[in-house]
Amino acid sequence: MFRYPLLLLLAILLLATLPARARDGQPCRLSGRVTDARTGEAVCGAAIVVGESRLWAISDHEGRYLIPGIADRQIELHVTCLGYVACTVPLSLGDGENTLDLTLREANLSIDEVVVTAQTRTETSGSSQVIDRRTIEHAQLININEIGSLLPGGKTAGDQNLTSGSSRIALHAGGGSEMGNASFGTAVELDGMRIGNNASTAETAGTDLRHIGVSNIESVEVITGIPSVEYGDLSNGIVKIRTRRGKTPFLVEMTVEPRTRQMALSKGFLLGRDGSERTGILNVNIERARSVSNLASPHTAYDRNNLNLTYSNTFRDRRDRPLRLTASVAGNLGGYNSEADPDEFKESYTRTRDYAVRGNVQLEWLLDKPWISNLYVQATASYSDKLTETNENRNSASTQPYIHTTEAGYHIAEQYDDNPAADIILSPTGYWYTLSRTDSKPLAYSFKVRVDWNRRVGEAVSRLLLGSEVTGSGNLGRGLYYTDMRYAPTWREYRYDRLPFMHNAALFVEEQLTLPVKQRSLLRLSAGLRADATLIRSSEYGTVASLSPRLNAKYVLWENRRSLVSDLAVRIGWGKSVKQPSFQTLYPAPSYSDRLAFAPGTTADGTTFYAYYTQPTTPARNPDLKWQYTVQQEAGIEATLGGTRLAVTLFRNRTVNPYMSRTIYTPFTYKLTTQADLEAGCTIPSADRIYTIDRETGVVTVLDRTGVQAPQTIGYRERNTFVAQTQYTNGSPVERWGVDFTADFAQINPLRTRIRLDGNYYRYKGLNLTEVASTLSSSASMADGSPYKYIGYYAGAAAVSNGSLEKQVNLNMTVITHIPRIRMIFSVRLETTLYDYGRNLSQYGDGSPRGYLLDSSSDYFGASVPLNDRGRYVAVYPEYYTTWEAPDERIPFAEKFAWARDNDPALYQELAKLVVKSNTSYYFDSERISASFAVNFNLTKEIGRFASITFYARNFLHNMGRVRSSQTGLESSLFGSSRIPQFYYGLSLRLKL
Repeated sequence: MFRYPLLLLLAILLLATLPARARDGQPCRLSGRVTDARTGEAVCGAAIVVGESRLWAISDHEGRYLIPGIADRQIELHVTCLGYVACTVPLSLGDGENTLDLTLREANLSIDEVVVTAQTRTETSGSSQVIDRRTIEHAQLININEIGSLLPGGKTAGDQNLTSGSSRIALHAGGGSEMGNASFGTAVELDGMRIGNNASTAETAGTDLRHIGVSNIESVEVITGIPSVEYGDLSNGIVKIRTRRGKTPFLVEMTVEPRTRQMALSKGFLLGRDGSERTGILNVNIERARSVSNLASPHTAYDRNNLNLTYSNTFRDRRDRPLRLTASVAGNLGGYNSEADPDEFKESYTRTRDYAVRGNVQLEWLLDKPWISNLYVQATASYSDKLTETNENRNSASTQPYIHTTEAGYHIAEQYDDNPAADIILSPTGYWYTLSRTDSKPLAYSFKVRVDWNRRVGEAVSRLLLGSEVTGSGNLGRGLYYTDMRYAPTWREYRYDRLPFMHNAALFVEEQLTLPVKQRSLLRLSAGLRADATLIRSSEYGTVASLSPRLNAKYVLWENRRSLVSDLAVRIGWGKSVKQPSFQTLYPAPSYSDRLAFAPGTTADGTTFYAYYTQPTTPARNPDLKWQYTVQQEAGIEATLGGTRLAVTLFRNRTVNPYMSRTIYTPFTYKLTTQADLEAGCTIPSADRIYTIDRETGVVTVLDRTGVQAPQTIGYRERNTFVAQTQYTNGSPVERWGVDFTADFAQINPLRTRIRLDGNYYRYKGLNLTEVASTLSSSASMADGSPYKYIGYYAGAAAVSNGSLEKQVNLNMTVITHIPRIRMIFSVRLETTLYDYGRNLSQYGDGSPRGYLLDSSSDYFGASVPLNDRGRYVAVYPEYYTTWEAPDERIPFAEKFAWARDNDPALYQELAKLVVKSNTSYYFDSERISASFAVNFNLTKEIGRFASITFYARNFLHNMGRVRSSQTGLESSLFGSSRIPQFYYGLSLRLKL
């Protein structure tokens, strides 16, 4: 989309380093007073920000504010305060002192300008949507993971049940089967503190945000475009959550849904005063939410118990330079708890803690120096306790081997009572419960320093941003363990708290230029560069460096023109962002190959004394692993056409080096003593036998318990097989592109009604060509009974498909009626999926086919032609294969397989086992799902100034129609389908006391 983005970026950064030229006057000052429109009283704690300059002020207890060092003369003031309507004031300034008094209106439904939809941020150069508190309340969100339903083309989840932890935020992404780790690359920040999932050893996915209470959220900004270089460790956009800060009355919120209950209490306390000084504001929020998975069995539930404390204060020195201090601490005590159905084993359950504590300190100082305008410092720390406890019922009529050894060699099973520390213990017989615990304790910290320098460069207004950030993450958990080793199945300890922490240091610089072009026209340029160095001590990775250049440009052609098109602006953006790996990617668990070496017959009491050969392998860490990154490009247009506000964004995201796992196979040999060997070489009666095995040689010796016969050595046979290790590597690039749009039509005044259209077109293509190895299961064998000895190497996956192509068109229409006189607003939202296309792919990067079309499912040979809705079975071969005897010799599979068919039937039969086939004849046919829709209803009514009530119903027409698949020709019901929300409803009551 842009041929020379780096050159343009460097040019802008070079311009930023030039000294300021002749100025049109020195920086000026702006002061004034903020008051309540209804009472005339001073408004304390209002934030006044000058455009995107980061020049700011906070009104004091008398409502007064002062902003020094303003370089521009044509500005926009953004004024926000908790409980009041945010406003933007365009202003022309003169040299020296300027005065402007501001009046804020209380945020309620009696005013005309009430918004209950996500709004495009027009003052920024990149694509960004803002969802305010009123919108969150009207949508009645309980799970912040559902914020994506408010974005263009978003779909509503009918059931916000917190017992399901599978919902993650993923911007500009489709279903969960997509490659590229979209949710993992979507960053989430809470008051500037990253809520990440890097320290997870169990997944490479986005953060589960169920533990974050929604009642304390003031606004959410979703940046789907190219973010500032200030934000790192992401590859798919960022969600910025801002909690309440400021003076408020007591706020009580109660929400009831069929399977969820929520209650919250909030208050912003203005602390004591001493003369003209105040000691700050303390915001307190307490929330409890509980969801059950099934009304018929309310024991299985997720609980959220939040406490949030935020202290804020603004100090001023003798020169009236404000220093803003914000300190917060928040925590959650909750989690998931399942209790079995009364008809099942009553002691079976799964309990998962979801405990979290977060601390955050921010300092922002408006210094107003010639060489620095603003200083920002932030320090954060977060700690989670995610202990999962599982109690499972197990049973067995005979003893089973539980292998616990971590040492190489041969080991024989022993009774737990005889040797509790045995390498292999024998399980009990009958019925019992096994209690396991998985202890994960992620810990993360960050420290950020940022400075801003605002100045004029000729006619241009410049804002230079410089900063540094240090972050770290680790896991203090114990991992999986068992409290009673008598019942511990095959398992080895793998402690998370012994894994090295991952540290990252970053430097970033960004220049923002605002250039007046002509009257009512201006050009905004933003270019930045971020340098990261990720340090992982005591590991193969060492230090990994990366650069992230980013560029945004916006040309405002005109604003507030008296014409059909009153506002018009175009924008483009390009950028690279890097995502650090998760601990699952960095530290795969050690592998152990356990092969049965000896299994004598079962004794009269049901005991079998198994022996195994164990071959441990060190973690298959990949020193060549590269950090995943995404190259984003976007272009957009914003316009006001006849009172209708339009915003259209075209985006293209290419994710490079996505994290993926593969298996490495290493040949090894062990000795196997069979029952036939035992009977042929042992004359000791079975009741008197004592079995031993040499740990080094694997030779089995039988002792006579009575001492009558001498020890007898048993014969064996050698077995050749493989050790399997999991290693994380980088997959092939993944591409997503599409169009987002919104159209907010002018209000129909007689009906007090607005109509909003929003939607998107989304296209995803993922094609994995990374080489992966695969063989048959460890129990598979050759025709002669020996272990299977061939390894196949496939392009992308040992499957018929190595990727997919998906397309979707979504269109939503929202009709919003607002009646200020009775303080009521209600909306009806029609959500539709007009086009839903999907297709499995099996091809190489140049589009040539990877598989062969078969005439029948029993064939192995066919035509290598492109797959174009032929309705045929498909076979996929490995690119080549290796043998146990020669693991480094690559044998082209297709050529050898064809030769073996005519010349070596035995080899042909063995190689055929490596061929993978589609299980249906239509697997690679295109699938188009017919259109579907759902209608949602929301109503909010204020009762005076002190109470409000919200009711919503998802899919309230209870659409249970049918959709048709072009691939199979079959129809399926929408009932219970994920394509539309199920019928669901809720009621919320809010009180101001």
